[in-house]
Amino acid sequence: MSALAKTLTGVDAARAQTWNWLAINETTLEVPSVEAPVALDLPRWAEDVRLIAGSAAQAWLDEVSSEPVTGVSTEDEAHSVLAFLGDVEGEELDVSAVSLLCEEGANGDVTLIAAGDAQTTANTCRLVLAEGASATVDILVARPEDAVHVQSFGATLAEDASLALRVWILGATTTTLAIACDLEGARSRFSSELRYLAGAEESIDITYDVRQLGRSTEATINASGVLEGSAAKTLRASIDLVRGCKGSKGSETETVLVAGEGVRNKTLPVILCSEDDVQGDHGATIGSLSSDQMGFLSSRGLSEADIVALAGQAIIDDAASALGDDALAEIVGWTRRARGAEAAAQAADAGALIHGTLCDVNEEA
Repeated sequence: MSALAKTLTGVDAARAQTWNWLAINETTLEVPSVEAPVALDLPRWAEDVRLIAGSAAQAWLDEVSSEPVTGVSTEDEAHSVLAFLGDVEGEELDVSAVSLLCEEGANGDVTLIAAGDAQTTANTCRLVLAEGASATVDILVARPEDAVHVQSFGATLAEDASLALRVWILGATTTTLAIACDLEGARSRFSSELRYLAGAEESIDITYDVRQLGRSTEATINASGVLEGSAAKTLRASIDLVRGCKGSKGSETETVLVAGEGVRNKTLPVILCSEDDVQGDHGATIGSLSSDQMGFLSSRGLSEADIVALAGQAIIDDAASALGDDALAEIVGWTRRARGAEAAAQAADAGALIHGTLCDVNEEA
């Protein structure tokens, strides 16, 4: 696939803009563009799913996506989607589009794994949950150095539907992640767990935009991560409690461990509210380990480098134990290359403890 450089602007923009001098409202991104873009053919039910990667970024994603993967879950037959990105040998660009419809009372799940050697990987995931449906979506980014991953995700939930989104970002030179969720039906629920790890000159850019429109809806965003070296991370998390969503609750929290003098961390938590009978809260804890914590751990024979490594390893082990066998080899392989054989063995043990699957830490993933 022949590709030319293309610069995208307005990527991952925050809906509630703040002062420009903070340089947090949006980002720019350089990606390959193909000479002969394809027309993305989506099912009708997926066309209206809201996406927030930005008009330029989403247009690029739709232009360069390969044949879309589309699934429908019914109450009688659950549907699972597993998509690997980056493992196409010799390709600079590997892009996919995934759409899943969960019909009334149905269950479905999606697993997206970006882990191969392609320089740029990207995915758009569109999810529609009908009344009483439920779904789990897992996203793993475990890319090598000098790699880029672009992720756009959108979901629409009807009455009594529930969605659990789990994201692990372990490595890539640049990762952008745009998540939109519309809780349209009464008592619909959205929960997201985000864990990230970045070091050296790596950059992570994330935007959440959750709209609570139905009565008695619930939205929870929990994020935590470790930033080492000269890593940069931006998180924009917005929850909008729209007029008419009486009885709804929205919460967003983030915990960031800063473990490098060159780290740049930006967090923009926002609660928008036009309804009175609701609950909304947000908070962020950002900083280094305190002197008391360092002293306690040092007294047990741990150096500062050991303590930071433990915090990062906890994120890796969490991914290894939570994700299925399809992701374990990729996690172990990435860990071996990025953090060494000992860390890879620990990740393999974490996966084996939960899944009972042995993974060779010396085997190339």
